[in-house]
Amino acid sequence: MGRASEGREEIGISNPSAESVRSELALVLGSELFSTSPRMQQFLSYIVEETLAGRGARVKGKTIAADVYGRDLDMGVGGQNLVRVEARRLRRLLDEYYAGPGRADPLHIHVDPGGYTPRFTRAAQAEAPPSLPSPPARVPATTIVAVAIGAAALVVGMLLLWPRVTPVAEGDSSDGAVRQALRAQSVPTLQAADLAQETRGLLFPLFDTRRQKLALEMFRHSIQLAPTLADGYAGAAQVLAVLAIFSFDADEAAKLSAEAGAMADKALALAPSNAWAHGAKALHLAVLGDDDAAIEKAQLAISLEPDNGYVLDLVGITAILAEAPDLAADVSRPDRERSGAGRFGARNIWGVSQLMLGRDRAVIATFKGAPAAGAPISAPSLIFEAVAHDRLGEYTEARSLIDELGATWPNFPARFLVGRIFREGTPIARDILQTLDRYGYAGPKAN
Repeated sequence: MGRASEGREEIGISNPSAESVRSELALVLGSELFSTSPRMQQFLSYIVEETLAGRGARVKGKTIAADVYGRDLDMGVGGQNLVRVEARRLRRLLDEYYAGPGRADPLHIHVDPGGYTPRFTRAAQAEAPPSLPSPPARVPATTIVAVAIGAAALVVGMLLLWPRVTPVAEGDSSDGAVRQALRAQSVPTLQAADLAQETRGLLFPLFDTRRQKLALEMFRHSIQLAPTLADGYAGAAQVLAVLAIFSFDADEAAKLSAEAGAMADKALALAPSNAWAHGAKALHLAVLGDDDAAIEKAQLAISLEPDNGYVLDLVGITAILAEAPDLAADVSRPDRERSGAGRFGARNIWGVSQLMLGRDRAVIATFKGAPAAGAPISAPSLIFEAVAHDRLGEYTEARSLIDELGATWPNFPARFLVGRIFREGTPIARDILQTLDRYGYAGPKAN
């Protein structure tokens, strides 16, 4: 093993999840060692993505020379010699990264001498970095332990399970045709599309800013791989808008929002019929407080892809911010068909929409049923459930939930987030703040 493994026991991973590999790839590419070397970023991205697509055995010097360095396959060994030199440089940079800033990363990427197919190991004692906020999760103690272990394994606690996307074989479906078309344009374009689509799985929970920032770096890398592909810009716009909502600094929030708008506009310029781009623009408009324009854009996004789960979730978030609970309820209702791999944020959007509409029994059923449905508990879900109980006069239940919030998430910035998500003075904002005050939640207040 390389220098990164000195003093640390490492175990091989025969079949790591694509999500965990891409999360680690984003950390490596965003490091200081790699951020100044676009070619090394592209080299590493290429061999990792080819391996995740099941083509690792076919990663050869000549294919790297052609697909990464643009060398003609018929130009002899010159291109392959270049690849060998660059591979040595890549191995050296990886060694430096894992000997230093990446030493504690839960997953390590290796490129062994004599080949180009990456190998993945996990440090046996590595600890997942905490999320922001990074709660254990729910009392009683047995549940706290179970959820905390799951959160560590996934790097951050999740409000919904991380979707897995199985690569579609060429020619299997319309998705396969799309992939063929992207591949015909260039391998980096196909890589960028794959990366952007997979990164959608990082977008929940919204309150986890560390996860959002990781997703942003991955979307930026997608843009770098294929500057003419709209998806990277749409994803970046969505994340930037979310970060603007949760920023405590007004100047930073304004800058994030402005960049979100620019990214959404770029996505729409590249692909005027891209539902994701319209949804991202809708979210940005909602952050700006332009509710009518936001809803108009959101409705257009739905009309373009009415069953796309990711688009529906994006519209649902926009509708909550724009004080349109009926729309949020429609796109998140449990019986609505939705396409895409894995779970979405629909359960949480549905619960909030029902709270806004005053349907408290539906709120309680939604959030109380989250564990049985495989959805972890979160600080916001405890708050929303407590509000519903309080409005129904079920004060013992409400107090128990707020006590649980204080015990497991004592520093959750509830009051600040209420002010960022719901309009000041609206019934929902008033009810949440009154519930927090009535039962003595003393979390931090905005500066």
